[in-house]
This record gives sequence, C-alpha cells and structure tokens, in this order.
Amino acid sequence: MPERQRLAAEPRTVLGKKVRRLRREGVIPANLVQAGHPSIAMQVSERELAELVRVQATGQLVDLESPDATEPVLMDSVDIDTLTNRLVHVTLRKVDLTRPIDVMVRVSLEGHAPASDNAELLVLQHLQEVEVSALPAEIPSSLIADISGLIDIGDEVVVGDLRAEDGSYEPVDDPEAIVIQVTAARAVEEEEEEELDLEEVPLEEGAEVTAEAPESADAAGEQPATGV
Repeated sequence: MPERQRLAAEPRTVLGKKVRRLRREGVIPANLVQAGHPSIAMQVSERELAELVRVQATGQLVDLESPDATEPVLMDSVDIDTLTNRLVHVTLRKVDLTRPIDVMVRVSLEGHAPASDNAELLVLQHLQEVEVSALPAEIPSSLIADISGLIDIGDEVVVGDLRAEDGSYEPVDDPEAIVIQVTAARAVEEEEEEELDLEEVPLEEGAEVTAEAPESADAAGEQPATGV
C-alpha cells in the first residue's frame, strides 16, 4: 500500500453561516463523525485539502493530525461549489480498522482498446466508480480495467474483471455489471436521434408548443471511455 496522506486539523468554534468567513481566509470547515457519537466540528487548510482531492484521496484513509493526537480516518466526502469549483466542506469518518466498510472506488483504464481505432465502433464506460467492501487500511487506490481486449461489438469489461491497484477488496456491485462496453456508433447515433425527434401534431391557430428536454446518453451516466 502507498504511504498514507496526512491532513492537519484544528477544533472549530465558528459555526453556521459564519463559516463563510473561514473560507475567505483559506480555511475549510470539516466534521469528524463516528457512529453513536456526536459530530466534532473541525477546520482544515484549503490548500492541504485541495492537494488530497487532487491525488484522489476521497474514500481513502488519511492520517488526521489534530492537537491531541494523530489517527487514521476515512476521508468520507468532499463538497465542492459547482459554480466556483471551490472547496466547501469535508466530512471525515472514524472507522474500526478491524471491520470491512463499503466505499466507492474509481475505475482506471489500462491499455489501449483496438475498437477505439474503428470509426464505426464506440467504447462506452458505464461505471466510473464501483462499490466495494474492504478493510479500511486495504481500500484500493483504484480498480484497474484492462481494455486491451475490447476489439468488436459486444466486447466488455465487467465488475468481476477488475483488479485492485493495491489493497484487497470484495465487490459489492454485481460482478456481472458492465463497466465498459463496445457498441456500434451508428446505433448510439440513431438512439440519440430518436430521443431528439419531436412528434409532429397539427395545431390550431394560436396554439403553443411545449416540449420537454430529452435526456442524453451522458445524462444517463454513460460516457465515452477516456484514455482508450
């Protein structure tokens, strides 16, 4: 396993809407949570937290350095303002290192998919993350999907084909769930065109037309696989 990341934290007395002042000063509010115990208000450096987000430490154990002690905690979730792309809040979680927990782990692609060289084919990544069960100290940094065998329509990588970059885990998601799949580009285009077509209905003079925005393939969570 790689060396654990570290994050310094201090007790926080500023609560509620007043935390906006902290953020202006480069300090991000945090909460340390533990089952059966009240949440502890803390604060961390925006710069340090941003670095952990950059190296994708969310969902991983980090060594939390507080004035009283240093202890491993799970960097449970990070809230980011979608308009400014600035950090807003982080939730840290105390966990029992002897008991497995369920976490989401990102999928990383390995190799080159020959199907991506064919203009008539499209390689789609259905799952960006997979839920796994692992001991906190054994949570994988990522799950590797070998895409070198994706050649023709119907070729796919399923959850059961993934392997841990490090650590050890058991899949929580269905092992047969499709992670990456090769499909015909024409089929995808035709499906999108069908969704965009509006039914033509004769209208009386003065009538108004309203139409709901169709959902695209991206909105359904399917995206062309990157790095192929």
